[in-house]
Amino acid sequence: MTVRLFGIGTFATFLFSTGILALIISWVDPTSNASALAIILFFLALFLSIASLFSLLGYGARALVIQGQHPAHRVRPSLRQGLFFGIFVDILLFLQLERILAWWVAGIIILLFAVVEMVFISYDKHGATTRGTIEES
Repeated sequence: MTVRLFGIGTFATFLFSTGILALIISWVDPTSNASALAIILFFLALFLSIASLFSLLGYGARALVIQGQHPAHRVRPSLRQGLFFGIFVDILLFLQLERILAWWVAGIIILLFAVVEMVFISYDKHGATTRGTIEES
């Protein structure tokens, strides 16, 4: 996959999922019989919208901050972190929907995602030390 295809596909996913999310919010009555399906579609559209938005924002931030990294190697961490953030928001909203969200539960979830991200960062640093950098010679 090229970086251009990543950007176009992720932006198209963001627009499509945000449109679906707006339609679900405006058209579906939460007290109707179809509310279970509507809730599932709501969380799926919300996940896709947040994950694609934060993947694009993460890629843009990496492009500004890390100048020496090859553009293709910015895709993987930004997509992974966008997916993590989408899952995180969906979990928190679902727990709030079920009225079982507390600050310490959110803290544990944050720690869980931080540990998983540290494992991925550690693998990226120690698995391939020179991958993704442009060497100046």
